[in-house]
Amino acid sequence: MAVELYDEHEQSERVRNWLRENGVSILMGVVLALAGIFGWRQWQDYQGGQAALANEYYAAIQRELEADDVEAAAEQFTAMREGVGEHAYLALAGMLLASSLAEAGEAERAAAIYGALLDAEKWPALKPLIRLRIALVETQLERGESALTRLEGNAPVGYEGLWLETRGDILFDLNRFGAAAEAYAAAVEQLRGEGRSFRQAETKLDAVQSAAGNAGSA
Repeated sequence: MAVELYDEHEQSERVRNWLRENGVSILMGVVLALAGIFGWRQWQDYQGGQAALANEYYAAIQRELEADDVEAAAEQFTAMREGVGEHAYLALAGMLLASSLAEAGEAERAAAIYGALLDAEKWPALKPLIRLRIALVETQLERGESALTRLEGNAPVGYEGLWLETRGDILFDLNRFGAAAEAYAAAVEQLRGEGRSFRQAETKLDAVQSAAGNAGSA
């Protein structure tokens, strides 16, 4: 019995000593763990709030554009950018607004929005589409060479046919009929291989070949 009591006493002392030496570290670990849990919950709540706010802004911009009030939509977009930062909805709203601005003859403002979206470090999945959009707007602004640089290199996966067709459009606008014909021909082949509609690109190919023939006979 004495041995058992001694063992229990020794074990108790060891526990006390261990707690004395490590208690602060344990306490700090618990505090940090709790802070992490509550901090993560606060972050999740914040993110959820930002997503809801971004969705509200996006819906408001859609409503303004459906009402043909581009300026009101632009004001909402400015407020959205200040309110939610680089949220994914901001990119979608920006492309929606820029497209409407371009259609309304405000190509410079559209290019500025596309440029800002392109320069942002987020939304990599949307960057190819943004590059296509800004290239078309720059063509509208008679900045064909700049537009071509937007589409240099290999096309992103899933955009090959549209990429080639857009390059053809830009080259055609620059009166570079031979290069445009090559781009359209490649677009037709690519789109056909993808199982997508290629008739529009084929019509453009016929048009540029006709234009090249007329230019050669002039």
